[in-house]
Amino acid sequence: MAAGVGGLAQGLQVFTAFGLLYYALRFAKKRIVNALFLNVPISTMTLYMILAAVSALWSYVPAMSLFMAVEKLIFIIVLYAVVSEFRSFYYAEAFFVLLMVGILVFNGVATRLMGYQTLIGHDLQQGSCAAMCFSYCVGEIMAGKLKNKERYQMLWAAILISVLFLGLSTSGGANASAAFGFGIALFASGKKGYAFFLLLIGASFYVYEDLFENMFELLMQGKSKGDISSATGRTAIWEVVEILGTQKPMLGWGYAAMERYITDKGPMPLTDLHSNYYGTFGGLGIVGLVLLMVHHISSIVYLWIRHSKPGYVGLLSAICCAALNGYSYGFIAGKTAIITVVYLAVLMMTYIYSKVRV
Repeated sequence: MAAGVGGLAQGLQVFTAFGLLYYALRFAKKRIVNALFLNVPISTMTLYMILAAVSALWSYVPAMSLFMAVEKLIFIIVLYAVVSEFRSFYYAEAFFVLLMVGILVFNGVATRLMGYQTLIGHDLQQGSCAAMCFSYCVGEIMAGKLKNKERYQMLWAAILISVLFLGLSTSGGANASAAFGFGIALFASGKKGYAFFLLLIGASFYVYEDLFENMFELLMQGKSKGDISSATGRTAIWEVVEILGTQKPMLGWGYAAMERYITDKGPMPLTDLHSNYYGTFGGLGIVGLVLLMVHHISSIVYLWIRHSKPGYVGLLSAICCAALNGYSYGFIAGKTAIITVVYLAVLMMTYIYSKVRV
């Protein structure tokens, strides 16, 4: 679901986005009015996207900035129209988990059948989706709020599928984010024994360097320490972003527009700045970066306050996983990808879980 540049792909993308909006408005018109301001996580993301849409006024590519921002707002509305129909926590969660797994499987199978991807190949979208799915499901199993056999079977099946696609994607950033989500799940669920075990593992890595090297190779899959220190070459891109960003520091070059400017005027062709944070600074400046940080921090606080309720430890783990993953992948600050849809679904579930019966 990546944003296309012109031609048939762009036409299909526009048609699909506004087609989904039409049906959302048609079947849930009365409830859609407040869909963009339901709670803190959704409201702060909406404010970020409103700034992104307004940036068309000064953007290097106005139409693209406007559409990419509006497209994400449309997905929020569509997701609300769908999940607001659920009255039971079990059905709402099942839809959410199956949505993540369905996206993973469809992307994994389709890209390989069409020859775009080998069986084991670098796929940021796939790895990032798998990391968020893994983090949510592990968080909920760790929390142990609802002892339901069918629910646990679903969560475990989703974990296995996520681990499979994490391995196939060979994304070091996604693997590290999944590990971080797992750590948040341990902390939020109060698993002191597991946390102590994790601490021992960390200490053993410090003492036994060979063990650390093996785990490093497992998580980062084919990347050297030099790759990690330069974010697999991303620092070269980010250095250009920093230079250009200082020319328009407050409001940037327009949402998702800096990569196009660098392609046209700069030293390298780009489709992605590979970071939500650098991408936001380049596109929306300091104002946008502050809004993004407010979104992440307020969402984490919002979920932590509610982490004693079913579903919220998983959502907290997934949000933290996404926040870390955003360092190396610009799924909010740039083109709309499958990980973008999953992240927006996570935000929507932060509201829906407060409205359904357990």
